[in-house]
Amino acid sequence: MSKQGLLWGTLLLLYGTACQRNWQPQQVEVQSYPIATVDTLAEDPEIADLIAPYKSQLEAEMNVVLGEVDQPLSKAQPESSLGNWAADAMHQSCERLSGKPIDFAIVNYGGLRIPQLPAGPLRRSKIYELMPFDNKLVVLEANGSVVYQLFERMAAYGGWPISHTVRYRIEMGKAADVRINGLPLTLKKIYRIGMTDFVANGGDKCRFFEDQPRTELGEMYRDALLRFVEAETAAGRKITAELEGRVSE
Repeated sequence: MSKQGLLWGTLLLLYGTACQRNWQPQQVEVQSYPIATVDTLAEDPEIADLIAPYKSQLEAEMNVVLGEVDQPLSKAQPESSLGNWAADAMHQSCERLSGKPIDFAIVNYGGLRIPQLPAGPLRRSKIYELMPFDNKLVVLEANGSVVYQLFERMAAYGGWPISHTVRYRIEMGKAADVRINGLPLTLKKIYRIGMTDFVANGGDKCRFFEDQPRTELGEMYRDALLRFVEAETAAGRKITAELEGRVSE
């Protein structure tokens, strides 16, 4: 064991004994030991040679241009062009994978990890930056009462990306006038919602989803975004999105 590890172990033992016997911990003299940083460690030539081919292959794959972003897509609240694009891509992907229509799709705001997709060539690496997590797509079914809790959660957060089939307002941190597919939210109706398994499992304070029935779609959200971009490019379309008043304040 290193000197530093031995020191920390001794300190923890002393503290635990003091707590058990109602003793007061005594002053301890601590000595610092220098630790080598990454900058001071020499690169191992054998390791570098070993990974070089894989590194080159990975860089080549990440630099592949998948499409063209028509204008900068930016992340913001309560609604944004980047959020609208990401949510619509999820909506379409969930319908493609499940073979059934869904009512809407959501993306938790913190799940999008970069502030903007700049205009110009869209490389594979930028989608990995946008969605670095291995979250998978699911379609979850919930009645309107549970769905309303989702809208309250989104409103309290200031707005999450949501697909084109939804309109609602945020008033003093509360959801108001929620409309799905042009109709008011009905508490007893069952809605089909596209999302990641992270949210479906209760992540980002969505515990109300934990016990709801779901269909696992078997594809990562990141891979679905890549496929969506490729499909848009094959159809001769650029990557674009507009603000549509999906969420207003």
